Formats: sequence, C-alpha cells, structure tokens
Amino acid sequence: MRSKGFLLYISFLITMSAIILFPIVIMVSSSLKPEEEIYSVPPKLFPENVTFEHYFNLFAHFNFGAYTLNSMTIAFFTALLSTILGTFASYGFSRFKFKGSDKILFFILIIRTFTPVALLFPLYLLVRISGLLDTTLAIILGVTSLQLPFTIWFMKSFFDEFPKGIEEAAIIDGASYMNVLFKIVLPLSKPAIGVVIIFAFLAGWGDFIFSLSFSQTPRSMPLTIGIANMLTGYKIYWGELMAGGTYMALVPLMIVIIFQKYLVRGLVAGAVKA
Repeated sequence: MRSKGFLLYISFLITMSAIILFPIVIMVSSSLKPEEEIYSVPPKLFPENVTFEHYFNLFAHFNFGAYTLNSMTIAFFTALLSTILGTFASYGFSRFKFKGSDKILFFILIIRTFTPVALLFPLYLLVRISGLLDTTLAIILGVTSLQLPFTIWFMKSFFDEFPKGIEEAAIIDGASYMNVLFKIVLPLSKPAIGVVIIFAFLAGWGDFIFSLSFSQTPRSMPLTIGIANMLTGYKIYWGELMAGGTYMALVPLMIVIIFQKYLVRGLVAGAVKA
C-alpha cells in the first residue's frame, strides 16, 4: 500500500510539473522557430531550424533596450524604497508600542489584500496632480504602495523573534537605539532583508497594471508593456512575443537559481511563530 501511495504521489508530481512546464517549453521553442514554423500545421514542439532572429528584432525594432533599462530602474528602486521604509517601520512597530499601533498594523494588512485595481484610481489622480504621469517614478511609487505591507509584516515577524537580550545589553553599555539598529540588528537580519529585497525587485520587474496606467510613451514603458504592444490590431508578432517572454523570464529565473539558499533561509527566519 505504501509503495502504491508513493507511486501515485510521484505520478501526481510528474503530471503537475508537465502541466506547469509545457507552456514554458512552448514559449522558448517558439522563440527559436522561424516565422513559417510557428504557423506550421500540424504544429511542431521543437524547431527544426533554430533561429535567433526574433531576439534580434526585440532590440532592433521593438526598443527592448530602453524597456529593459526602465524595468531595471523600476525594480531596483522599488526594492530599495520598500525595503528601507518597510524595515524601519517594522522595527518601530516591533519595539515601540503606542496607542493605536495594532489598528495601524491591521490597516496595513488590509491594504495588502487590495487588488492593484482598487488602488489604481486614487493613485492615478495623485500621479496626475503631482505631474508624475508618464514617468518611471510613478510606477515605482505604485508598486511600492502594494509591496510595503508585505515588507512591514514580514520584517516585523522577524524582529519580534529577534533576541531582545542582545539589544538590551548594547543599550546598557551605552549604545543608542540607532547604533543598536545599524550595528547589531540589521547585520543579523540580512537573510530576512534579502527576501524582501528579492520579492520587491520581482514585483517591480513584473508589474503590468501600474505600468499600463501610468506610462504613455516609450520613455517610461517597461518590458511588460513592450511585450503587450506586440499584440496589435493588425498583427500579432508571435515570434517576438515568445522571445520577449523568454527574455523577461531570465531575470527571475537567475535570481531564484542564484539566491535559492538565501531565500529559504530568509523565509524560515521571517516565519511567523505559531
């Protein structure tokens, strides 16, 4: 019975993996096919004649160089802004109790449950009034507004479990709260901070709704909008569309592969105690 159950479990995992990986295989394969093979009937899973023409067209005809720079800018500053603000806020909520702090934390958690569309209209009005429309800064602020609640709650759960005796010993020795934070707490919080940086970076890298609403010209458009623009009313550039999706997926893939060990360590360190 145990052997049968194990086989069923393995079969389930293989089936689910195939379902998840199949669209990715199709995307990568189609990005390497010549135009005529993409439309061939019956369709072929793998290309017979491999070509990198679609990848070349991304930069030669679809302005992917500028889109990549915009995406990198949005992702980097989203990670920077949400990590700095969220870390300081979470440490304050963890160490200093004041009237209404629990209600504020609950309100922050409620914001995290909102869909981006729910915040889109008020944020759009603020962006337009402030003159930030069609800038990467507007997109950064939009993504950060959704990412901050996660950062605050994740880091607060970590700081709640941080040994307070270390901080108290430093304060008795004459260290200020700022010295304790910068010289003791933050250096020991690197795994948790690394997790929120990666999550915020990926949120900025893959944002679509704020980018679609706040960017109007190529000067502020990221890769997500550049890929969406390949779906025109006259033609769908399937080869370039698949190449763009593959190209954009490389950054998250490399981050997960390189930082997998640190992600697991940080997630465990920031886990909420039951």
